Amino acid sequence: MFLISWILSAFCIATVFNAHIHESDPSSSSKNIWAVLVAGSHGWLRYRHQSNVCHAYKILRANGIPKHRIITFMYDDIAYNSKNPEPGVLRNEPNGTNVYEGVPIDYTGEDVRKDVFLNVLQGYKMKVKGIGSGRVVLSTNKDNILIFHTGLGGEDGFVEFPNSGEDRNLRAEQLASVFKHLHDRNSYKHILMYLESSHSGAMFDNHTLPHNLNVLAISAGGPDEDTYGTFCNMDIDPCLAGLFSYAWMNYAENNPDGLRQSQCVFDHFDNVRDIVSHTGKEHPQLYGDWNIGKLPISQFIGYKNRNSSTLKTEIKLISGASKHDTFNKDTIITDDATVADEHVHIEQKKNVMQTILNNLVELVIPNEHIRNTILKQEPIDIHRNQCFEESLLLFDAKCTNLQKDDNVKNRQEKFNILAKLCDVGIMNIRQMTAVEAIEKTCA
Repeated sequence: MFLISWILSAFCIATVFNAHIHESDPSSSSKNIWAVLVAGSHGWLRYRHQSNVCHAYKILRANGIPKHRIITFMYDDIAYNSKNPEPGVLRNEPNGTNVYEGVPIDYTGEDVRKDVFLNVLQGYKMKVKGIGSGRVVLSTNKDNILIFHTGLGGEDGFVEFPNSGEDRNLRAEQLASVFKHLHDRNSYKHILMYLESSHSGAMFDNHTLPHNLNVLAISAGGPDEDTYGTFCNMDIDPCLAGLFSYAWMNYAENNPDGLRQSQCVFDHFDNVRDIVSHTGKEHPQLYGDWNIGKLPISQFIGYKNRNSSTLKTEIKLISGASKHDTFNKDTIITDDATVADEHVHIEQKKNVMQTILNNLVELVIPNEHIRNTILKQEPIDIHRNQCFEESLLLFDAKCTNLQKDDNVKNRQEKFNILAKLCDVGIMNIRQMTAVEAIEKTCA
């Protein structure tokens, strides 16, 4: 790994040196960048995806990218959510600034769709007429494009859009096809894509992104890895930031001017990967055209000289050991467990449900400390693996007759517990499977 990093660094040095010979004003490259920022989820518990996008917008603007060249997709149901103790405020780190303030959102609510995103990326202005701001990418072969999608994904190789009906999943083949169309049309110079979702590596792991399209994709984790939020369990239930998103943005934001101007994509990636991998949670990957990795990162996120006296230079390590750095997964749940309370008098039914769930946890987990952790009521995102699907079907068939599972709170608790009991980390410490526990409890 050291040898690979050394080789990539050598490539970077040669290429960046060459770039400086041909570009006397590096900050001018900011005017040749388009950016498309997507929060691919909705609901209070996915707070971090929208705060990630807002933070990215602030960085790009601070780096000199014109606002008319940044296009944002965000459901916009978080800042003024009834559960937000600070209406109009989104923070991407503890005690951080309000990243939501001043961020124009081009496509919100029902307009955050896969088809709209692909039309915007291809510059099809007429196809988005009357939708959102109607703004599209109008790049030429002199422009670089940054794409940042933070949200939910699946192991079959897709990322999700929150409001695309049954066709909400953007698959790797569809995106690669659009890239090829744009490349054939000579509509861009290079594309750098950041993907943060569980199984984000599965998007391009099977060589679905050709190496000859001038596109480099950086995933938050490998094909088989979940990705996580960080700064969780703060004053609010959701995590404030995505682990990978915060790592690349915090590193980009706090580099000294010299590195922000000249550091190549490979070196930037190596540092971000080290920060993320340090947590033991996920391991960022590279896909596509590695030649792009030799280019300065500033050609994709911009560069503007800043007053060194006001620049904060702390590049923060994110550690799972800190109470502020626990993690929630970026995985998909098709039932909305964040819907508002239905105002049904359910306390007695809830107690029955809780008793059943407590029994399941006690049967599966012999360790009391882990049991107590499992039984905490904080909601999590759901990873629908085979264990979860089988347990859910069996639970609904055998246990639902004991009480009517007809309200959001009960469904939320059921999803939370079953997901935790089916987490891969539980497999080696359990004394029986979730299915066996359900059979025994609800016989």
